[in-house]
Amino acid sequence: MQRFMILITSVIVLAILLLQGFMPTYPFPQAIQQVEENQTVVSNAPKEIIGDIYFNIATIGVLEATPERLRLDFDIDDTAYDGLWGRYTDGRFGAADVIIMTANPGKEDEVLEALQTIKVSRISLFENYDIYNAYDIASDGVIIERGDYYILLMLEDQSEAISIIESYLPR
Repeated sequence: MQRFMILITSVIVLAILLLQGFMPTYPFPQAIQQVEENQTVVSNAPKEIIGDIYFNIATIGVLEATPERLRLDFDIDDTAYDGLWGRYTDGRFGAADVIIMTANPGKEDEVLEALQTIKVSRISLFENYDIYNAYDIASDGVIIERGDYYILLMLEDQSEAISIIESYLPR
């Protein structure tokens, strides 16, 4: 009986380890790669930028920017960009939007147009429903380029966000 219990316990422990997939609790840091101008850029820079910017933002109703949501909320076609990172608010508690895109080859103008469309849509939304100064935040929104990245910022403190972006994506 004791052998049977040890066998069952061993099988359960082994099954738990296999089902867990041996995933580490904390992921290993990403390797740093060298860029042509001898600058170093972390390979997961957009995710880190978004995380650092939203670290101190306490706005409720923040949504993850996905191709499906951008298509539904802003009628943005996903054929122009090959990379998308960001978050934006649902509008009920103000504006705190950061969207980062990388363009498919030859589609840079379409990506800039898509980000401009998002900005105009947000301004239009907040024009009728200005809560927590969202209309001014959206109106003062900027679109910046850093290498292959096109970034839409609509935040109360854009200077801090730009500092964070420049720390990951130097000019």
